[in-house]
Order: sequence, then C-alpha cells, then structure tokens
Amino acid sequence: MAAKQTPMLLGRFIEHQHHFNPLSTEDAQWAIQNPKDAAALCVTAIKSRTNEAPKTERTYKVLRPVAPKILEPPPFKADDTFFSKSSGVKMVPHGSNFTAWFAGKVEEDVSEGKLCPFALTERAYDNEIIADLGGEEKAETTLTEIWRLMQRQANGEEGVLLTNGWANIFYVRDVNMVLRTVRVYWLGGGWSAYAIALVAFRWYDGDQVFSRNS
Repeated sequence: MAAKQTPMLLGRFIEHQHHFNPLSTEDAQWAIQNPKDAAALCVTAIKSRTNEAPKTERTYKVLRPVAPKILEPPPFKADDTFFSKSSGVKMVPHGSNFTAWFAGKVEEDVSEGKLCPFALTERAYDNEIIADLGGEEKAETTLTEIWRLMQRQANGEEGVLLTNGWANIFYVRDVNMVLRTVRVYWLGGGWSAYAIALVAFRWYDGDQVFSRNS
C-alpha cells in the first residue's frame, strides 16, 4: 500500500471506531498494549477477505403468527332493514299487522341457507301448505332470509322473488315467537310486506311459497 494512503486509512478507522465496540474489555486492552500485533491481525484479516459480503445468520424471525379474528355476523334488525328508509332496498309502506308484529324483531346467527320456492298449483290454506312442506319446522323461515332475497332484487329486478304482483309467502315467527304468514309483494315501484294469522286466507294458484324443505 502506498504510504500516502495510511493517514486516510487511519482516518476512516477513526470515523467508524464504533465498530470496535463489540470487543470485550480484555480484547480492547490487549490491542491497546499490543498495537503492532493488533495492526498485523487487521492487515491479515483484510488480505484474507473475499469480495462477497459476509453472511450473517439471523437469530430472530421477522414474522410471527397472528390468530385469525373470528368475526361474528351482526344481528339482523327489522328496524334497520324493513323499517329503514336508507336500507338500499326500494320499499313502499308495509301492512299494519306486519308493522305491529315485526317492528323491533332481532334475529341472531341466521346461516346463509338456501330457501326453495314452490309454486301453488291450486288454491290452499296455510295448514295445507305447511303439511305439504313437511310441518312447521321445515316451513319456518326468518326475516333475515327474506331480506337477503329482497336485497338481490332491491329495485324490482327479475329473480327468485315474484315481481308480477303475485304473493311470495313465508312462515316467520314474530316478536312474540308466534308463527305468522308473511307475504311479500312488488307493488307500486317497491317491496311491501304484509302479515296475517295462519289459515286466515286461502292462497291462489300462481302464488309462491318459500321453505327450507327441498
């Protein structure tokens, strides 16, 4: 090495002297007491270097597992859907029975099950329809499921629900857990829901009834 580079080398060592901090007190003291030997070791190490940067082995991990959050579906609230003007579904006023029996209704954890539509082939009362469906347990649906169907046809589009003025019939328990007949229509440019007691009306062929029974 040209002698004129030595001051520059020492200057760079001083500039980066903090890199000597990992030395133990004993090693640092030895280098102070044996500067020639310490310099010789530095020269040997520099001469023995490779052009590749030294590989350091990480002793830590940059990633840690995070337990996934289980998001519980929010409860379904009739007041925020059927009785809300900002629900995103076009509606016209509901029947007075539906309002009295279902306003304030809350339903928890209703699964994304598939409701099956059945077309009535002749006029029938609710008890006859429910018997054909396999009883109340199979015939019973929820407001949540009705609302999901309405959302898919929010503006009266063609879909599973009838939009030709015929009834879409469901059997749903009201706020007092009484099973009621809920009929949904597309009328006057919006959806409207009505509710009546079971067997209070004889439904027409052409109406459609929904159930979980496939």
